[in-house]
Amino acid sequence: MTSPEFSPDHSDLENELARHLAVTEIPSVPVELNTRMRKRLNQALLTTHWIDFLVMVIPSAITALLNPIGHLITHTFAGRQRRSPGSRQDD
Repeated sequence: MTSPEFSPDHSDLENELARHLAVTEIPSVPVELNTRMRKRLNQALLTTHWIDFLVMVIPSAITALLNPIGHLITHTFAGRQRRSPGSRQDD
């Protein structure tokens, strides 16, 4: 009752594909294609790294340094260190 296309020899698609790829000759990649692809990939990677650096790293570095820079400016103009509101030391 099974049709010829569903015979046990041809039922598994993965096995058929593997057999087909095992006997198929695959040409090598041309050198100029490989070089062009690497140049395009390197340019894309460089661009995305710069975008990440400018959008994520620089703002987070600025945010991390705002508090110390604020303390430095306050200490420079006031002549004394900034204290927390709960501090009871008087100079």
